[in-house]
Amino acid sequence: MKPIQLKILISAIVIIVGVVLIRLFLFENRADQSGTIYLTITGENEEIVYEGELEFIEGDSFYDVLDRHFELTCATATYQPDEGCNYTFNSILYQGKVILGIKNDDFELMTNWSDTFLSFYYMENGEKKLATVGPSRLAFEDQDEILIHYENAWE
Repeated sequence: MKPIQLKILISAIVIIVGVVLIRLFLFENRADQSGTIYLTITGENEEIVYEGELEFIEGDSFYDVLDRHFELTCATATYQPDEGCNYTFNSILYQGKVILGIKNDDFELMTNWSDTFLSFYYMENGEKKLATVGPSRLAFEDQDEILIHYENAWE
């Protein structure tokens, strides 16, 4: 392969990798219009502790929707409880908030991250599909059904 072709190939690869990394680290799933989502939250024994519709507005992330409707406890850099949700993870492995606890006037769920945690699922035709991102980057649209499930790491 000629040196000029090699330089062009390497440059193209570097540009593609750069675009992918920028999109991966800077892309946030935010609502592009207002709407509602249907949220179910289950507790330790898989009992439903919350069911209802939550409104969102254009520009909201899923975390913003939860923060507006519930009292959240997030994780610090060392996964200790932070009721102010001041810390945001920003590493190669995870970007955004980690929610350890969620509550309102009717229920309270708190996890410790080592034994228990909250999982996020999309509900499609009555089946759970695990979300691969956290609440700051969870994609959603009007009329989506989402489940937050209290999980025990040892089950």
